[in-house]
Amino acid sequence: MHLTASANALWTLTFIFEVVLCAFVIHRRLWRRLPLFTTYVLFKFFVTAALWLVYKRFSYDSDFARYFYWSTQSLLLVTRGSVCVELCLLAFKNRPGLWVHAQRVLNSVTAVVLVYVVIDAYRQAYFATKIILSSESGLELSVAILLASFLLIASRYRIPIERAPSLIAVGMCMHSSFKVLNTSLLKPWLDPHFSWWNNAQAISFQVALVIWIFALRRPLPETKPAPTLLPMGVYQSYARLVGQRLKDLDRDIQEVTKP
Repeated sequence: MHLTASANALWTLTFIFEVVLCAFVIHRRLWRRLPLFTTYVLFKFFVTAALWLVYKRFSYDSDFARYFYWSTQSLLLVTRGSVCVELCLLAFKNRPGLWVHAQRVLNSVTAVVLVYVVIDAYRQAYFATKIILSSESGLELSVAILLASFLLIASRYRIPIERAPSLIAVGMCMHSSFKVLNTSLLKPWLDPHFSWWNNAQAISFQVALVIWIFALRRPLPETKPAPTLLPMGVYQSYARLVGQRLKDLDRDIQEVTKP
């Protein structure tokens, strides 16, 4: 069985968008700023092209196509998760206090997702295939939650983020949110009534591709060097001095306010 005309059209459009995005990534030398996102984009382009050739040669319901698809999906899961961590690191690299709390959130979400994946996959037949499906669903939910939280925290604490990384986070958050909504809620309900709903996930990824292309259409600003910090002992001495001054001030206020 071969791809339908609508699937072929969507696949071709996705391939064109990915070619344009890869050209922008290479032209902007994005690997200097976002090496993991660059890896994800280039690998996703390779997967799209390779799957197209495999489906054309073996048909998409063949055993070889199925094995190739699931093996590439497992690698894409890893790269998507690494991009989420990279964006968080980029935002909080100059905010070590906030990054400590962000790490706790990341670790907690990762632990919950792993438990969910194992339990959900164990209850299903074909454990190996189902664990990839469960991992994909759990990871997309994690990416959507973490990136949405990342954008909210950055806005709340006025953390300066470059335009390109922020739009990359928006595009990935939108795509992950739609995949969670599509897989968990809408697709099981709408599939019996709308055959075209299977193409909605491809369209959501195309929207993310357009956002990423828009983010890279202008040259990236020059990176500013990180501020030079003094030795830790200097900050500790200042902290002790300020603490002592506050204690002295509190004692003077108590002396003044005595009847």
